[in-house]
Formats: sequence, structure tokens, C-alpha cells
Amino acid sequence: MSPKKRKTEKPKKRIMLVVNPRAGLKFKKTSVSDIAEYFAKHKYESAIYFTSLQYGAEFLVKEHAEEYDMIVCCGGDGTVNESIRGGMKLQKMPPIGFIPFGSTNDLASSLGIPSNAKRAAKIVISEKALPFDIGDFNDSHFVYVASFGAFTEVSYNTPRKAKNLFGHLAYVFNAIKSMSKIRTYHVKVTADEKTFEDEYIFGSVTNSTSIAGTFSFDKDMVDFKDGKYEVLLIKRPKSLWNAFAICMSMINRSFKHEKIQLFQASDIQFEFNENVDWSLDGEKKNGGKTVSIKNHQCAVNIIRK
Repeated sequence: MSPKKRKTEKPKKRIMLVVNPRAGLKFKKTSVSDIAEYFAKHKYESAIYFTSLQYGAEFLVKEHAEEYDMIVCCGGDGTVNESIRGGMKLQKMPPIGFIPFGSTNDLASSLGIPSNAKRAAKIVISEKALPFDIGDFNDSHFVYVASFGAFTEVSYNTPRKAKNLFGHLAYVFNAIKSMSKIRTYHVKVTADEKTFEDEYIFGSVTNSTSIAGTFSFDKDMVDFKDGKYEVLLIKRPKSLWNAFAICMSMINRSFKHEKIQLFQASDIQFEFNENVDWSLDGEKKNGGKTVSIKNHQCAVNIIRK
């Protein structure tokens, strides 16, 4: 009789866990060791990398991610943004998973990733990685939103303690405070082959259904891998009533108002008369007088439902 053949076990897949220890309160409810233990039970080997001021997610991913089969970000949108920026510098980026630990997680909300850490980890081990467009912003990258003007400073001026304590409400409070400081920018916008020039109070280029807790798009409007961005421009309102009507059209997601321009484009140029600060995925970025945004179609694979 021939000896019985032993079953050879498949080698464990290796996960790079990129953890932001300064993320919101959710971090205190579910420990990283719990997540690593959950992955181990399902035959995944995890290595934990904590971000710091000296070694951020971008550096860690750029230096180490090629050794792993998956990158899993435990933090907020900023942690994912930095991880993807690091991954864009690799010859081949591993698929990216996301366990939301932040105070406001627009990307997770858009992708249907639950805020419950263990449920999010279950999605990671499904390994259902789908393509996702990434934006070039001058010499940098963004994942889901680049914006300027009204409410833009809300995302990066809201104190971290307030974000952690109040979550979404912290953004709302700061947005209300910013209403008195709305200013106008003269902008020339060239989107693909169309040109717009006017006085605008806000502009955004997005690939998401939820934007910093201030407004959202219907899910059937946004395709994460179509090579197109949703471009939203808001002209200067004539009166407070006009401003209220604009806000209401955004809240009810109709975006039907003479002061609102909403369209899709892949290649967008912004020309200002001055240096202008932007928000890239909630982080402050000086764009200068000229900003070039290009859609890098299907640049990454993100594990999602």
C-alpha cells in the first residue's frame, strides 16, 4: 500500500496593519491585538505598524508594504490617504483594506464599510478588492476629495479633541461658525474641454458619496472606477436667502440652483488670482495659484463589500 499523502497547508497571507494611535474613540473600544487575533484565527499573519509624527503611514507603506499581501489601515480617512500616497510610489501596490477608527470616515461610508471594527475585519478577509480611482493634485495625490473655499477649512481646523469627543457634530459646529467668514474667489476652471470663469465661494472634486459631513451625493451618481470626478462649483450668492436656498438644494441632494454647477470631468485645471489653500481628504494643502487635477483611473484596489 502506498503511504497516505499529507495535505499541504497553504502559506498564510501576510497583512500589514497600519495603525493610527491618535484616531477617534473607536480605537479605545476595540484593540489592535483583538483585530490581529481575529486575522490569525482565519489564517492571516499580521505585522503591526504604529504611525507617529516622525514615521507616518506614507513612509511606512513606501518602506515595507511590498513585503505583504495586503495593507489594512486602522484609522481615519487621513490614514488611508497617507497609505495610498505611499503605495503610489511602489511598483505594485497590494490591495488595501480599511478598519475605520476615525471620528468621521467618509470613505468607509461611501464604500459600505461598517464602523464596527470586527465587521470591517470580516470584510477584509473576504478579499473582495475592487478598483478605485486616485487623483493627482499637482505634485501630490488624494483619495476621495479635493476642495477649496467655504467650509473647506472646517475639516482641517476642527480640533482633534473635538473630533474624537463629538465626531460628526464637531464638523457641523465648525461649519456654522465659518458661515460668517465666507469669501469669494475669482476662478477660471478648465474641465476636459469646457471652461468656466466666475466668482465662486466653493469648489470640490470628489469620488465619494459623503463629503466631510457637509453634503452627500446619491449612490447612483458616483462610480468609483469610471475615470471621472464629480466637480461641484458654487457661485457667490446674491443674498442670505439665496445662500439658504443653495444650502437646501445641497441638503436634499438635488443640486438644482442657478448658482450651482455640477458636472463630471477627468482632467481639471483651476486658475486663481492668489495662492489658495485646499483640503485634500481633510488635510490642509497649499495649491498655489494654479492647480492641476487628473483622475488616475483604477489606480488602487480597495477591499469593500
